[in-house]
Amino acid sequence: MVTATSTAPGGTMMSWQDIFKEKLAEMHVTEQWMLQEDDTLKAKALSPHWKEFVQRRALGRFQCSQCCHKWTSAKVLILFHMRQCPGWGVIRMRVFRQECRRCPNPQLEYPGFSLETVERILHNLVVKILQYFYNKPVQSSDLLEVAVDIPVTGPHDSARCEACRLGICNKSRQAPALDTWKAWKALRDAWKALTDANKDRTHHTKSSPAPECVDRECLLDADGSLKRQGSGPHTALTHCPSPCSSNFPWKRYCCIGSSLLFVLAMIIFFVVYFTRM
Repeated sequence: MVTATSTAPGGTMMSWQDIFKEKLAEMHVTEQWMLQEDDTLKAKALSPHWKEFVQRRALGRFQCSQCCHKWTSAKVLILFHMRQCPGWGVIRMRVFRQECRRCPNPQLEYPGFSLETVERILHNLVVKILQYFYNKPVQSSDLLEVAVDIPVTGPHDSARCEACRLGICNKSRQAPALDTWKAWKALRDAWKALTDANKDRTHHTKSSPAPECVDRECLLDADGSLKRQGSGPHTALTHCPSPCSSNFPWKRYCCIGSSLLFVLAMIIFFVVYFTRM
């Protein structure tokens, strides 16, 4: 079972139920609401008239029941399902567990929470109750961030997190991943447009050869042949190196530019992906 008590200043033990009642009174909720623990809750599996709230970040302290190893996680997830009945309401709560990384056959362990963490979690819960059932407008600033009062090092161990195994933790990353895919698709479309434009330009260059540059001293003879002014024999035409010439390496530069765009897109993709992890 999840640790249901937190030590208040002065040594008094306060339960989740006690703190929840205090938060209801502070926010002027006069109806009675019951808070129950339910380890069978599933995210997005709601019966009619039920509402869901997920506290995705909470600082929990764990201790292995086999080797007594202790660890702390700032990504403890808590799921709430709530429903209002005439004159009262009920809330079901599930706190997701984690496994010890030191034991070969670890068990899922429940976390313990500090008094401040419990107060912030239940404050957010009452805010959502007011929003869902009492039509009170709620801003994102009304929800409190759970304070991290001790250093937490290392990444979140998804392989040993019960919520991650059930796909609940990962749901918060779907939107950033979708945005990354949209950005990648836009880059791909831009790359395709650039390639098509290069093909059209190359085709136009081949069908319309570049004009030949003639020395300003070249004059037309009476018979239509070109001669240099003051010279006897016919001389060869002089070609100027121009970007319009078919010899200009358009394909090479476009391939280099496309490759650079591809590398840049991959770097952006991996940076965004691992940052969201």
